[in-house]
Amino acid sequence: MLGTLYITITKVPYLLLIINIILMSVGQLFFKQSAIFSGTHNELNIALKYILNPWFYGAISFFAVSTLLWVQILTQMKISVAYPILSICYILTAVGAYYLFQEKLTILNLVGIFLIMLGVSLISIK
Repeated sequence: MLGTLYITITKVPYLLLIINIILMSVGQLFFKQSAIFSGTHNELNIALKYILNPWFYGAISFFAVSTLLWVQILTQMKISVAYPILSICYILTAVGAYYLFQEKLTILNLVGIFLIMLGVSLISIK
């Protein structure tokens, strides 16, 4: 029982980190949609492009929550471990952009994604 509790408690920072990565990736995709909104509403001045843009508010909200979560993560993990793992955001954002915005994933992108995964794996080794 105590062993299971210990494993669960020690894994909490990683669970929070996964949630944070998802929040940041979704926030980036919302920023992209916000940019599309702004680009298609040329009749609005720059201030109104933000004020009337629901995607912008969504993106800011995701990043606000992820920032609060990040501070909590840093109370439980070394930044030298946690921060490089955030590079997984690039992978999720690139894949999301591929599916949602039909952005291309080139061979160079795929190699970069592989290298990020390799680097995260190396950092995770204790």
